[in-house]
Amino acid sequence: MDYIIGKVIDGYKIEKVLGQGGMGTVYLAKDTTLDRDVALKIMDTRLTGDDTFLKRFQSEARALAKLQNPHIVSIYALRETQIGLFIVMEYVDGGTLADRLEEKGALDLHTTMKMFKEILNALSHAHEAGIIHRDIKPGNIMVNQAGQVKVTDFGLAKMQEQASAVTMTVGTGGTLFYMSPEQVRGLANVDQRGDLYSLGITLYETLTGTTPFSDTESDFEIRQNIVEGKVTPPDKLNPHIPKELSKIIMKSIDKSADKRYQTAAEMWKAMEQVRIPVMGTAGEMASAAAASSSGDSSFIPKPVIFGAIGLVLVGVLYLVFGVLMVGESPSTVSISSSPDGAEVEINGNVVGTTPLSDVEVETGRNLVRVTKDDFQAADTLIQIEEGQAISFAMALQATLPGMEEEPIAQSGQTDEQPTPEGTPPQNTGSSGSGSSGQSSGNQTQSMGRVEFSVVPAGTVAVGGSESSASLGSPFRAELRAGEYTVKFTHPQHGTKTQTIRVPSGKTIARTCYFEQYVNIQANPVWGTIYIDGANTGMYTPKDRIPIPVGSHSITVKRDGYNTEEGVKSVNVRPVFQEKVHTLIFTLMKN
Repeated sequence: MDYIIGKVIDGYKIEKVLGQGGMGTVYLAKDTTLDRDVALKIMDTRLTGDDTFLKRFQSEARALAKLQNPHIVSIYALRETQIGLFIVMEYVDGGTLADRLEEKGALDLHTTMKMFKEILNALSHAHEAGIIHRDIKPGNIMVNQAGQVKVTDFGLAKMQEQASAVTMTVGTGGTLFYMSPEQVRGLANVDQRGDLYSLGITLYETLTGTTPFSDTESDFEIRQNIVEGKVTPPDKLNPHIPKELSKIIMKSIDKSADKRYQTAAEMWKAMEQVRIPVMGTAGEMASAAAASSSGDSSFIPKPVIFGAIGLVLVGVLYLVFGVLMVGESPSTVSISSSPDGAEVEINGNVVGTTPLSDVEVETGRNLVRVTKDDFQAADTLIQIEEGQAISFAMALQATLPGMEEEPIAQSGQTDEQPTPEGTPPQNTGSSGSGSSGQSSGNQTQSMGRVEFSVVPAGTVAVGGSESSASLGSPFRAELRAGEYTVKFTHPQHGTKTQTIRVPSGKTIARTCYFEQYVNIQANPVWGTIYIDGANTGMYTPKDRIPIPVGSHSITVKRDGYNTEEGVKSVNVRPVFQEKVHTLIFTLMKN
């Protein structure tokens, strides 16, 4: 329906396409009467003759109209016009949580706690109104330019106004990775606890960068795992997640609805007790204090400082020395340490050794790690505004004798023999632990586990050992706690290197993706998909088409139609976070 762009329909000037969903297309429009931006969700004209879909669309409008909450996308009107039925909604100037996760990977604890308080506030309001969302996932959580959360797309909402009312269900609804066991089973009594399960999976992904389920599994296998499978606790994937928060997530995604949190308020009450690291700048701490003194009930972090393996480390101290004036210059940090000569990582990238002056950083939150041999690592989060310059120091505490953790017990062993420097790690893949079961009686060393994968397949080299690895058959090994350089290699697309720190007694997992995925849609459907000029034999809509490293041109063709957007480009590079690109094409009749 691109022909309507630029036209005024029922007082709304259509400006551009924002996206497409299961029931229609969303456009950015200008309300010419009130002079404000709005979002119009226009129902697909092919569905207007279908009473089931029409009722579903109207149900979404009615559900949203009942909800007045700052963290829920507002609905302004439901209109029938010459182009069909559409909902007039609040326009959110920003992206989705899914966009953030794709761009940045797992989010920090402070950002996550703030966002999920707002999401739980929205769900609590909806649940009290008798409305179940039934499709909570990162793609349905909007974040505006101010960082405020707006939950959207109640298109699968189930109304619970009257016990005698007939429940309307369209298929199983939802998105598979986030569906609760009761949704997967197709049970009729899906209630607010199903939303809390989906939110728990979303929280899991927000903090780890991945869901508990593998993309390589079939839909049947994923459904089976949702209902019966075991989930790896999130703090095993990201050691910076406090154990209390990990337990909250695991409870929220329990297979049994009766064992989960029963309300959104109950879940937040548990979450607000979690202790997380103190904010890193004077300005942010002052803002939190001001909010507290003004009676704002927003979450205010309780100060703790955490160390090398994400556990509380009492001996690490840091001092914010000063905040300089904000200007148009780049955002910078200056870092010193006691003692000097400590290595500094910012957001996982090594930037040098202390003392450091005027290091440019991204605006927003940055994770800073300072490490030095024979000293305990120190981590802190800093918040920096555009053009701001901050300086701070970190005092490192020496590692004391007897502080080393116990080694990981091996099958058939009570003491672990140290792995000599430069020798290969013990591979613990499918062929077995690789342990001889013998010990030389030398002093035991702290050990950690690693699990590395290459997508679609390749090799991993670490500590003098190299092995093939894929998502279904990862490279597994036990290494002495410490820092390692890991090489992920694809036979055609080269090598990606990452420096990792293996903590004692923990498992570190990394997956290097040498391919990304594209979802391709076209309006109307049944367009033939061409990638790099070749006919793929696939038709729109088509999801999760794998494309390898490199620059690729993608278009959609259909006889009798012109493709308005022509050719779109997708650039793929090796990354440590799965990425999915969505391309939408408009086909116009000749």
